[in-house]
Amino acid sequence: MEKKEKDTNDLIKACLKNNQAAQFQLYKQYSNAMYSTTVRMLGNNEDAEDALQDAFVNAFKHLKKFDGRVTFGAWLKRITINVCLNKLRKKKLKWLELDFDIPDHQEDEEFKIDPAALNAAIEKLPSGCKTVFTLKAFEGYKHEEIAQELNISLSTSKSQFVRAKKLLNFSLKKLVQL
Repeated sequence: MEKKEKDTNDLIKACLKNNQAAQFQLYKQYSNAMYSTTVRMLGNNEDAEDALQDAFVNAFKHLKKFDGRVTFGAWLKRITINVCLNKLRKKKLKWLELDFDIPDHQEDEEFKIDPAALNAAIEKLPSGCKTVFTLKAFEGYKHEEIAQELNISLSTSKSQFVRAKKLLNFSLKKLVQL
């Protein structure tokens, strides 16, 4: 067992005994990574911070259910994503239906894009496209899992992902041309 895993397991044991210092240490250890996930999924800092707090409250409340089959970070990330999905469900995602084709440029020309510009472009995606894209591209979900989590069809998940990629490609190439 790696030292980090052992330290995390020791913290979990202390948290199960309601040790607040251990809870704070576990929070410090994982909050930045989980916050990145909440911002990507929810798009604004206020909602992301709320989701982060809800995720940790849920994690500490259900810590006795953590059985170690996956790493604590993976378990916590799943809780975090579920909290975000619940918040998104309440907002009613907007699914993009296109009645026009997005130009499909087949140029082999490579270009570099600033990560901040990419994040800004992702934020401008319609909410359904953005959610599917985030779950697939950043969180590694399969389309089957996305469809199940969002209560949509498999083809909707796939089409929203393709549309998101095309929109991002189009808007980022337009940005580069400027």
